[in-house]
Formats: sequence, C-alpha cells, structure tokens
Amino acid sequence: MPDAPSWIRWETLTKRQFDAIDRENAVVFVTCSPMEVHGPHLPLGADCLEGEGLAERTLRFLPERHRGRTFLKLPFVWAACDGVPQPGTIAFRPSTTIAFLEDMGRSLALQGFRNVMVSNFHGSPRHFLAIETACERVTREYGIRMVSVFSLMLSRLNGGGSELGDVLGHLPGVTKDDFKGDTHAGLVETSQLLALHPEWVDPAYDSLPRRTVDLWLEETGRERPSGERGKPASIPQMVKGFKAGIHYFAEESYAGAPAKASAELGEQILDTLAERAADALGEVLDGTLPQEQWHSPFWKLRHIFVNPAAVRFFNWVMDVPKTVG
Repeated sequence: MPDAPSWIRWETLTKRQFDAIDRENAVVFVTCSPMEVHGPHLPLGADCLEGEGLAERTLRFLPERHRGRTFLKLPFVWAACDGVPQPGTIAFRPSTTIAFLEDMGRSLALQGFRNVMVSNFHGSPRHFLAIETACERVTREYGIRMVSVFSLMLSRLNGGGSELGDVLGHLPGVTKDDFKGDTHAGLVETSQLLALHPEWVDPAYDSLPRRTVDLWLEETGRERPSGERGKPASIPQMVKGFKAGIHYFAEESYAGAPAKASAELGEQILDTLAERAADALGEVLDGTLPQEQWHSPFWKLRHIFVNPAAVRFFNWVMDVPKTVG
C-alpha cells in the first residue's frame, strides 16, 4: 500500500502558508467526540483519540485519485453528547454540539472550503445524529460537502445493524462471540488504544473481567430488551435498550472484554473500519454518492434524538442521572 497522504495541522499554519492552500480541493477533518469515562483503564479522551486515529487511518485507504489533495486537521472537539454519567465525563446537550459544528462549517464554507469531514468514535445516536444534523444544515445552506464519517461507516458496515461480530469476527484470534455486548471500553476500544496510544492505557486492563449490559440485567433480575439480531431495533426496543444502558453505566464504566485486547487486533480493527470509511469518502469526494446516502440508518429518527423538547422528555422518561450535567 502506498504511503498515506500527510496531514497539515491547522494550528501550525502561518498566514502565508494558509493563503497558499487550494481551499476548493482541500479536505478538512475534525474529530467531535466526548470527553468521558472509559473504564478504569482507558484515557478520558479515548473517543477523541480513536476518532482522530480512524481519520488518519482512512487516508491510507483513500483512492489514489484523491491523494493529491491537501488534508487539514483541526484540533479535536469534545462538545459532545451522551457520555457515561460518571465524574470525569464532560456533558453537553445535542443542541450545543449542533450549534458548534454548524458555526464551524459555516465559517469554513465562507472561507472557500468545499469538503469538511467530521470524524467520531462515540456510538450514541444522540451524538452522531447531532453531528449529522449540523452537517446536513451546512451542506444544504452553503452547497459544500460536510459529512459525518462515523455515520458513513455505519451505513457501510452491516446494513445498519449493531452486531460488531458480523464485521470484525473474521479477524484472526477472535470470534463473533467475543464482540457480544462490547459497546464501551471493551475489546474493540482497548485494542484500538493499545494500537494508537499504548502509553495511556493502564496495564491492568488485562485483569478486568468481562462485563456487559445483558450480564448486569441478568444479575439484577431486570428484563432484557429483545430484538432481531443484526437489524436496527424498533423504537420500543431502542427505548428499553437505552434505559438499560443508561442505568448500567451509572454503575459500571465499561462493557465488553478488555482483557482480550491487543495492539495487533487494534491495528486490524482500525484497518477494517478505515477501509470501509475510505471507500465511502472517495465516492463523496467524487460527487457520485447521493446525499441521502451520507446518513446513518438512524437519520429518519433524528427529531426524536436531537430536538430539545424531545431530549428533555427522553431524559425524564429514562430517568437519566444528573451526575455530570
């Protein structure tokens, strides 16, 4: 594989260097993910670090026809929604995330940039739908391409289902079952951080027991939300699942099996996800991927997740802990 195109860090540019950039053909990347608790073993900025890592890895797989572009990277943004409700997490409303990204996208568009890619590695629908909403508004109003990379990746993985095992279970050394319930700071995220920033991973990760929402529900005698495996959940199923997850993470800080993680697996996961994202981004930059296909499978439900009144109702129904905001 040829070397990946190099990044230019926005904050390092001088005015003279900035003025020399072909803004119409340049691609601006920014990561928007929460600052939140990730088990006892991963850094609080794990999602930001993974989002940046995914964006950087995506450039390795970008089609040759786009490798001559200039790639700019803005510092990551942690104005993000739905973090684990434990001290250490910094909480923002979806409306804040939307406003920040919309303002940022508008400013970039007015300066002549035509391609803005928002990376992320936080799987809460309220968060990535907030990103999608901002991207949609800027794209519609200013005629640029502003896209949620995470949402593109979701749409390319397994038809919008949530079974990581169907996507990653073929990798050497793991099985589909290893990914069951692996939703936060478990096998996937610990492996990625071991690949990206091993110096920030607590070595005690390899002694952590497997924990999942389903195990917790069984231990506490609660009803398990049901749904068809590998398919997007119905709204009632999602409501039950969210409520279970919210109350699980009020007590626990990870879900999955971090002890099985390895840097080698992290490299393979990053390559698998980045290759899917790069294929989609290539089509976006070509102008051949219709705008309606830039979205995640949850896009049709966006008003339930990001409308301020709906958010307040959701928080009340779910009895969301107010420990961090």
